[in-house]
Amino acid sequence: MLRSVLAGLSVVLATVCGVVTALVTAHSSLGLWVALGVAVAAGAVSQAAVTYGERHKHGRVGASGAGAVAVGGSSRGEIRTRVSGNRLPSAVPGGQDGVVAPGPGAVGIGGDAEGPVSTDVNLGYPDAPA
Repeated sequence: MLRSVLAGLSVVLATVCGVVTALVTAHSSLGLWVALGVAVAAGAVSQAAVTYGERHKHGRVGASGAGAVAVGGSSRGEIRTRVSGNRLPSAVPGGQDGVVAPGPGAVGIGGDAEGPVSTDVNLGYPDAPA
């Protein structure tokens, strides 16, 4: 909620900066220059708060399945898992905070996935699709 308010405030302050810049250009005065400086500084602070709020900690990061991948932050590259076998244990963690990838070929990403993510899990059962 706070991030939304700060993001909205950043937009309002950017608009105020534009208006005050137009006024400074048309009618230069010390008061307008001070107002512009204050608006720019306030906008920078609110934008920094939004950016800092994005970098939260994810707590525990764990990948417990065969071929599982867990990323605590954002992933910028391709993630591909390929797992095959007929007896792959699947650990199912209970009540854990953070980023967890608990099964065979599972992928858990705590932030943005900017690249492709694909999994291929073949458990070796006769009726499993290839």
